[in-house]
Amino acid sequence: MSTARSGILFSTLFLSCLSLPVYATVGGPQHIEVLGLDRKAQKIYLMRHFEDGRGRLPQLYYYQLNSANPTKLIQVRSLYINPKTKLIDYDQDSRQFDIEIKKIQKRLISLQAIHNSNVRIQILTNKKGTAKAWYDPQESIDKWSYQYRVKSLGLKSTLQKADTYKQGLNISKVYKVPHSNTMLVTVKYLGIPFETGYSIEDPVLLTK
Repeated sequence: MSTARSGILFSTLFLSCLSLPVYATVGGPQHIEVLGLDRKAQKIYLMRHFEDGRGRLPQLYYYQLNSANPTKLIQVRSLYINPKTKLIDYDQDSRQFDIEIKKIQKRLISLQAIHNSNVRIQILTNKKGTAKAWYDPQESIDKWSYQYRVKSLGLKSTLQKADTYKQGLNISKVYKVPHSNTMLVTVKYLGIPFETGYSIEDPVLLTK
C-alpha cells in the first residue's frame, strides 16, 4: 500500500471516529450532611452535596431556631465569594471553603440519629403528569408532584413539595435536636431523571 493511500485511509478512519456521538456521564445524586447545632447562636447547620461530574462546592444552609420562622432553610452565600472576582463562585478551589467549614464545626453539637419508626409522611396531594425525557425532548417520562407534611409524636413540618420521577417519598434519616423540642428529617426520592435517575435528599424540620 502506498504512503498516499495509507494517509487517505487513516484520515477517513479518524473522521469516522469524530462523527460518532460521545456521551459523558455527568449525573449524580444529592445528599444532605447534617453538621450539628450551634447552641449559642441557635442554628442547625447542614450541607447539600452534589455528586455529579461538575465537582461544585457543597451548599451550606442553616435553620435559625430562635427566629420568627424557624423552619425556613437559609442558604449561606458568603463562603462562596471568589476573592479575585468578588462574585459567588461554586466551582472555585475548595481549600478556603474547607477551612471555614472546620471553623463552624468546632462550635457545633452533633445531632443524635434516632430510629424513624415514629416518623411518617402525610401525603396531601399527589398529581401524576409527564416531563420531557432527557435523552429526547420529543419523548415523555412519568412525573409525580407531591405536597406533603412530615409528622412525629406531636411534631410536624410545614407544607413541603417534591417532584419525583419514580412514585414514592421515603424517610432517609431522623435526628433529635439537642436542647430543643425539634426534630430534623431528610426525605429521599428520585428527583433527577437524567440517565438512569438519581436520588435527592431534602431536609425537613419538625416543630410543635
